[in-house]
Amino acid sequence: MKKILGLLIALAIGIPAYASITVSPTRIEINANKIRNNYATTAVEVKGLPDKPVRYKAYAGYFKISDTADMLLSNDKTDPYNLSSNLRFVPSEFTVPPGRSQKVRVNVANVKNLPDGESRAVIFLEDVNTKEMNIPNKVGISTQLIVKTRVAVPVYVDKGNFTKKAEVESFNIVREKDGLYTSTKINSLGNSRVRYSGIVQIIDGKKLIDEYPLSQGVVAGNGKYHHKQKIVTDKITKEGEYTLRLVMFYNDEKDNKKNIKKDTILKITGEI
Repeated sequence: MKKILGLLIALAIGIPAYASITVSPTRIEINANKIRNNYATTAVEVKGLPDKPVRYKAYAGYFKISDTADMLLSNDKTDPYNLSSNLRFVPSEFTVPPGRSQKVRVNVANVKNLPDGESRAVIFLEDVNTKEMNIPNKVGISTQLIVKTRVAVPVYVDKGNFTKKAEVESFNIVREKDGLYTSTKINSLGNSRVRYSGIVQIIDGKKLIDEYPLSQGVVAGNGKYHHKQKIVTDKITKEGEYTLRLVMFYNDEKDNKKNIKKDTILKITGEI
């Protein structure tokens, strides 16, 4: 029998619960310019299973954000924006009774020594006990998968002269096998992440035909994001040219709401 060690990770950016663990909040964002001391204090709440106790441990790691908004774990200890060594947990290992929850205090030390801009870390909350799963295969040799479960809560600390500014580099239409998609390239021109939302509008002349939500996302500071989303064409009833308008919203470093508009031509000919 083969034994394979596997690790199931739920990124709390968008997955608040996974298997034996639920964590709140799903991310932590701190403006260090509003802190008088040389440390910041926050907390996460961990909830386990309803029918049995679960033991967890808390520890820190580092991540970067890819151009598809994915969390890329990194072991780069030399990165000045690596916040992982600044994190302290109380308690760092604990047992959650059935149906109960446990608060874990998170201290961010040496805040004044952080560089200008955005520093990042990730809090891992891991189920200490491994689980075994038997996976049969076609040749009659079973494989035993040893599974460990953990949730990742990203931590962002903005300090000093940090800026949040975005631009839409391009907004185009591409055809895939299952329909039409928008292909959008978004740039972050500041040294801190940009979280955006918005709408996509379909306009015939000056008449609004339809609008639907733009999928939300995050762009790393000084980074890029390539966003693809299927175009909703349910309310288009005839062939012709339409204006497809992107209206994107984000908040800058002073929490002022900004919007960006970008148009492209949607041509409907024959089958959509």
